[in-house]
Amino acid sequence: MGHIGILGLDRAGVENYQITLGGDGSEDATLGERTGPGFADDQIVPAIERILHAYLALRAGREETFLQTYRRLGLAPFKEALYAA
Repeated sequence: MGHIGILGLDRAGVENYQITLGGDGSEDATLGERTGPGFADDQIVPAIERILHAYLALRAGREETFLQTYRRLGLAPFKEALYAA
């Protein structure tokens, strides 16, 4: 339900983290959309940083929240930033 969600998984004994975007826990509850392949534990913090940098570059003014930006633009620009590295 988080605007940016991190789901920890165990893949054959290896920790892996799946990122979801766009979740909303308000009265209009929405599950976040999976971004794609998961990340190893040493890659998750840089991955979240890439999402945040994309948000800061894409938002329409300082008052636009992450969720508002995500709803306006959709997954594509965030996914592009996330997997560009």
